[in-house]
Amino acid sequence: MRPLVLLGGYLTRPGDFSALAAALAAPPYDFQVFTVPVGRVRWAFTRDYDFRPVVSRLRETVQVALEATGAERVTLVAYSVGGTAARIYLGEQPYLGEVYGGRRYVEQLVTLGTPHTSLERWTLKLYRYVNETYPGAYYSEVRYTSVIGQALQGRRNGRFVERMASDSYVMVSGSGHENDWGDGVTSLVAAALPGAEYLVVPGLYHSSFHGKPWYADPAALPRWGRVLGQPALVAV
Repeated sequence: MRPLVLLGGYLTRPGDFSALAAALAAPPYDFQVFTVPVGRVRWAFTRDYDFRPVVSRLRETVQVALEATGAERVTLVAYSVGGTAARIYLGEQPYLGEVYGGRRYVEQLVTLGTPHTSLERWTLKLYRYVNETYPGAYYSEVRYTSVIGQALQGRRNGRFVERMASDSYVMVSGSGHENDWGDGVTSLVAAALPGAEYLVVPGLYHSSFHGKPWYADPAALPRWGRVLGQPALVAV
């Protein structure tokens, strides 16, 4: 079976992705799925810009997947800020004294709702490092795919989730993006990684708090799963 590694994002736990992992292991996907063991507490103590504990567990999980399957490379699916941690893992430049070099072990990186830009003070240094060191779809041998939901338009005077979305879109994309569309956390603009395949999925939310389905719902997998192992359909 083909190995697929799942990495979560802030305040998630591996169990949040159990149903998605089961769906990816079933036809027509037929992956052998390995979820990176990073829980809510570890995420809560992960601070800008030291993501080494998360990236190190990602590295360990990739090696487990390769040894278990005998494959040479994995498909890596990373949710939210996990996508940024994954870009560090691919890199070959020192990151706080660590060199990961994961690009040789990854054939495709799929990011789900990952903001590839951010002005948030708690991730500002992280994003500056990643985008200056590995801009865009940096490694030509890795297939980069960015999936983003188009479910909520930011509205300053709208419903609670619309007001939250508006604030979040400004934090990741800057002023002037108050009324953007996105998944409730990440704007369409912030999710667009230069040089990567880009799939916009109508009605897909960042988390179950914002609405359903969200990225890890099995019901949402047919909406974005076609990017796995075959050319993505690009929407703008």
